Amino acid sequence: MTTFEIVMKYLGILMSLIYVTAGITVLFRSRELFNIPQPFIVPLGIGLMSYGLFRGYRLYQKYFKKPS
Repeated sequence: MTTFEIVMKYLGILMSLIYVTAGITVLFRSRELFNIPQPFIVPLGIGLMSYGLFRGYRLYQKYFKKPS
């Protein structure tokens, strides 16, 4: 594995965690931290969390799953 691939792996892990954390933050703290209208809070939070989980799943498949 090259240095570039290692950096991209850890950057991908970091971004997955950031998306999931941002989704949780939007769901539970958006009224205090952001000025997001009420109808958009749940879809935005769930969308961010889903995208973070999707990125994490793709990273797992690419870097951590053993080839069969």
